[in-house]
Amino acid sequence: MIIDSHVHVGTFPSVESAGPLLSTVPDVVAFRTRHRELYERFAHEEPLDNGETLIEDLDKYGIAKAIVQSRPGISNDFVARIAARHPNRLIPLAVPTPWLTPTDDPRQAQNMMSPKEVAVELERCIAELGMVGVGEIFLRRLSRKLHPEDIADDLAPMMDVIARHEASVQIPTAWTQLPGGLYYGDPIWVDEVANRYPSARIVLTKMGRGIDHYFEKCLSVAMRNENVYLEISGSSSSHLRRALQVIGPTRLLFGTDWSPVWRFVRDPAPVVVKSIQNVEEATDDPDVRRQLFSSTALSLYDVSISKWTRHIQERPARD
Repeated sequence: MIIDSHVHVGTFPSVESAGPLLSTVPDVVAFRTRHRELYERFAHEEPLDNGETLIEDLDKYGIAKAIVQSRPGISNDFVARIAARHPNRLIPLAVPTPWLTPTDDPRQAQNMMSPKEVAVELERCIAELGMVGVGEIFLRRLSRKLHPEDIADDLAPMMDVIARHEASVQIPTAWTQLPGGLYYGDPIWVDEVANRYPSARIVLTKMGRGIDHYFEKCLSVAMRNENVYLEISGSSSSHLRRALQVIGPTRLLFGTDWSPVWRFVRDPAPVVVKSIQNVEEATDDPDVRRQLFSSTALSLYDVSISKWTRHIQERPARD
């Protein structure tokens, strides 16, 4: 069984029309600058439900379940509705710091959220929507701080909620194709947060995206904090081999970063295939592969998956 711990759902007409332009990783990375008019168009469009498209890809590549979350322009409520239509396959995470659309300027006050507002939104997502944890946060939404201790102070209200619910949070590393926030892709600041909240599980997504500088920081933080996990999408088999040697397989989990944009990549391989290949190239031990493909995710999200199932079962009575 394979569980994909890193999937983004919700799409837009302009994004769907961009498929022919996005066949390689460099195409996706350059989408914002190479095709700016098309890239910015989705900020003015109504979102589309792409749950069926995701399910088709899960079936195509042999993925049993996907842990899903939003992307720019997609609300937590929209993600919850998509997941509720496929409750046995999709488990939703909240993103209480919504990622900005191309027309938003993170420097403007109206695009910032206070730490308290973030905590309130997370509580709503857990209590009302049944979401089971926190997806990739956009730190720039709530902090402009640079010192790790100051960043941790701004995250405190959200982390208090996560710790109280025994949940987890995903923190992106390295770069994104989205504007802004690159500074926070260096995860060395996460060490302070992990130290303050030892009962909260922290997932560093993409594990540095194959870039040595970011990977070494991810590994350093994970070595020092046993509540820190590394997720492998966008990484490399060589980095995965080293992570297996240093922290072992129980804090490494499979993910693909499947999204409305990344799903179009075909050269040299689709993102799902690339992540599977990285595991197979990193180890031929069947027990280690099983740990990476599903056991770590089950350990991290099993209680949360049960909560989601219960939420769906109880929803008709509640409605």
